[in-house]
Amino acid sequence: MLAVKESANPSQTSNDTVDTATSGRFGLNAHPSQARPVHISQWSQRLMRPVGNPAGQASTLALLLSGMAGAGLGVTAISFYLGLDEAEVRERASSLGLAAPAEKPLRRPTSANPWLVEDVRLLMALWLDNVSAASIAATLGRSPASIHGKRRRLGLGVRDRKRLAERPVSECRATALPWRPTFDVSAIVARLMSSRPGKSSVLHAIDPLVQFPLEVKWALGRDKDKDERFSLLGFAGLTAPAIARRMLVEFGVRLTVSAVNNRISRLQIVRDRAYMISEYDEEAVERRAAEAMKRLGATLRQCSELKRSFWWCKSKGGNRWTCREFETKKFQARKAERSCGDVMAMA
Repeated sequence: MLAVKESANPSQTSNDTVDTATSGRFGLNAHPSQARPVHISQWSQRLMRPVGNPAGQASTLALLLSGMAGAGLGVTAISFYLGLDEAEVRERASSLGLAAPAEKPLRRPTSANPWLVEDVRLLMALWLDNVSAASIAATLGRSPASIHGKRRRLGLGVRDRKRLAERPVSECRATALPWRPTFDVSAIVARLMSSRPGKSSVLHAIDPLVQFPLEVKWALGRDKDKDERFSLLGFAGLTAPAIARRMLVEFGVRLTVSAVNNRISRLQIVRDRAYMISEYDEEAVERRAAEAMKRLGATLRQCSELKRSFWWCKSKGGNRWTCREFETKKFQARKAERSCGDVMAMA
């Protein structure tokens, strides 16, 4: 086994192999919560190649540290994502024969949908377990492109497509981390996510994964509360990532950016791209939505064919009895049958 540093306290040892990491419970700031069932992963043999010790088995922690250092992450970032003390990161890097990671501070997140440390750790675990990018994206409420971009920045390698597997969201959330974090990063998270003068905080009061441990389904056009809330956020001009975050926080519905845009189109919500906002403020959202809906003459109607709701805007015109989706190729056969029936009825 690859020799790496061990903590003085045996209970805090983070020198885990793939086999030992799946025993016991999660470490500090681990994800998901204790109450959820643990999925025991079948780790990819392709990602178990020895590092620094060809005769032995590489620990998962060594693989991750090597990749992250190679991708240019500094000591502080590696320490933060892996949950290791900075001194231990330096010593492990030295023992692996790696160039010393750079000494640079963590950057404060500025996006409307920042990555949580728990999500980054779960991404690493699922990536190593050969879970498809689409399944990871659905689990984390992000797009596949976002998943690929993040894994590149984390130094996670390319995988064999033939070995990838789809996995339900519930199983993905219950996947154990293949290493045991021993460094509490909660104080760092609080500092990074705290608000600055003139800026709103990106720290959310409730972790939606704790509030909604199970996947919440949303049938578009058939759930009035979710339809109306989503529509309000859409008419207010909130960006797709920000809408995805609000639907997760408020309802536990996990949506990717592409899924948000798809539902905006299907509900026929009219938006002005030059009038978008990325920061959520309840008062501003309600005011902007009311103004937009009044200006457009928006009315929530029921499609007579698909039996689901959609927005008809007086300023845009169009059919007020059937939604735009019914006019697509997907429903051409059904539309033809209805036309044929009308002709027969007239005869």
